[in-house]
Amino acid sequence: MIDPGRWILHLREQLPIAREGSDPEGVHQLRVAARRLRVWLELAGMSVLEDDLAWLVRVAGRVRDLEVLLSGEQPRAFARWLRKELEAARAAFVPALDSPRMAGLLWALPSLPPIPIPQAQARLPRFERRLRRRAATWAQEDTLEALHSLRRALRRLRYAREWLGHDADDLRRLQDALGRAGDLDFTLAYLRHFEQQGGKVAASYKKRLEVSLREAIEQARQGWRGWDKGL
Repeated sequence: MIDPGRWILHLREQLPIAREGSDPEGVHQLRVAARRLRVWLELAGMSVLEDDLAWLVRVAGRVRDLEVLLSGEQPRAFARWLRKELEAARAAFVPALDSPRMAGLLWALPSLPPIPIPQAQARLPRFERRLRRRAATWAQEDTLEALHSLRRALRRLRYAREWLGHDADDLRRLQDALGRAGDLDFTLAYLRHFEQQGGKVAASYKKRLEVSLREAIEQARQGWRGWDKGL
């Protein structure tokens, strides 16, 4: 049997850390727990609480993005703007943690029953087929949106395998390779927003990000081809 209890507990443990805000791992681990539980629901063939867990991942997303950006070295003016954006994001995020919807989710999660391993195993091919579809779309469209979609499918397959006790180190490494492009893409997106509001950074900084993004996309392609050939 596969019991979701461990990750339900993990989610609960991260709530006060995420609410307090001094340790970025709180928000990160809150999202990890919610995403892993969403995969558990798919393995169980359940849709109950799926929307609520997706909502939790979404409302924490902007805070997480900004915390990741501020963990690196940024131009001074951009960093000041990012800190203000983080304050605003947290002002919207913290009330969500204290909302009736969150309370209902926490009340309902412990009622999820363990699922038999054969039942979960039978659903694993769904995750693999989704990954193949996303890869085909990326190959056809060659867009960052398609790449991000592929990475999400990759993460879900990785979590599904881990729920079943399978080795997923290869998927984790590939996920990391694809993730660098994602990080650079959202850095540039925030930078564009900053510039639209009148902010200024050195042209060389932006150029360096753009070059790094192109390199990361190529590395993602190579990583995918290497993993795909190894199957």
